[in-house]
Amino acid sequence: MSCNRDQVVPAAPSAVTQTNQELATVAKALARTLGTEAAYRQLLKAEALKQFDGDYDVLYRAFTDLQPTFGQRMDELVAQSPTGQALTGMADVLAHVPNLNISVPVNINKWSADTYSPLVLFIPADFDEKTYTKPLQAYDKDGQVHLLDAKKAPDYPVVVIGPSERVKGTALTSEYFGPGKGQNQGKEANGVPGGKGTNKLLPPDDGGGGAPYMPPPPIGQPYTTCRTDNQTEYLRSLWMKDVSEYEAWILGQPEIHLIIMSPIGGASGSTLLDAMYTMSRGAIEDTWYCNTGLYYWDKSTVSNSVGYLWYEQDEGDSSIDVKLTIGYKSDKGLNASTEVTFKIKNKDDVISTSPMNFDFCPSEKYYTGGTAGSRAFRWTLENRP
Repeated sequence: MSCNRDQVVPAAPSAVTQTNQELATVAKALARTLGTEAAYRQLLKAEALKQFDGDYDVLYRAFTDLQPTFGQRMDELVAQSPTGQALTGMADVLAHVPNLNISVPVNINKWSADTYSPLVLFIPADFDEKTYTKPLQAYDKDGQVHLLDAKKAPDYPVVVIGPSERVKGTALTSEYFGPGKGQNQGKEANGVPGGKGTNKLLPPDDGGGGAPYMPPPPIGQPYTTCRTDNQTEYLRSLWMKDVSEYEAWILGQPEIHLIIMSPIGGASGSTLLDAMYTMSRGAIEDTWYCNTGLYYWDKSTVSNSVGYLWYEQDEGDSSIDVKLTIGYKSDKGLNASTEVTFKIKNKDDVISTSPMNFDFCPSEKYYTGGTAGSRAFRWTLENRP
């Protein structure tokens, strides 16, 4: 006499689990490949230093085009890996992550590529610097696991793989980032060009400090009467206490986004500026200096108050609304208010939202956002012809 039992079929892995398994396989293969071939290490460092997208990034597809034997070796190792995933090669991984990126986010200037084999880690598919607290798994050339802190950058070079933040889909170039594409990717508004900041390459950044892009600007006039009507508002500098609060070290440089809205010009206000600023991690913690026009402040068309939203761009798969009520004087001199809506993505990190009054000029000579402690954020403005 025998008994029949229902056969239990294991559940298929979730999309996040499957992607993480695939990326772990790639990280192990890359660590082994870089660990055995100095020529690949040297080429990867050289390509990363070109900063094709403004950061120390190299697209996997572009790298294999440069060095086909590298791609062949990766295919072999991925196909041989006993990960539980039926991977025949890198094509299977690229089908899920077409913009697979290889980066050296910190300490690239410390990398002696001819002798040093770096650890390689992958960005988990469920990674969010606001909530992710688990250690990150990095692999050495022998496949051994090393646990790294997700918040604190190591003091040695590490190679990171994962989806590119700056290149979408199967493209080989970035639409908004890279040499010649500038630091401020703003739209023209009220006759003031959104402009482009310096397009110089960044100096090597250890992640813990570094020289700013430009020398400090002149102090200028005191802030007691800091604005005159019908002049242009300029952004002069940005500072963060700890950039890792908004952009984890494994993601490289921050992408600081600024949207400025007027409470008039429509039922829910109008956009004066939508701009992006990029800089090294060390630069913004030291103070990143710039000199870029924001908008022309004519109180008759802009009002005497505007709304600022600063956020670090991480994109996401859905949109969210950030609302701000701006109080102002109407064209008849009456008190009025408008609730404006800023639209961002669900993974973007809000740094600061605040109204900006024409007559408000802080005694500290800088404006503050974020919260106290490690999330502190400051910026300086200048109003001039």
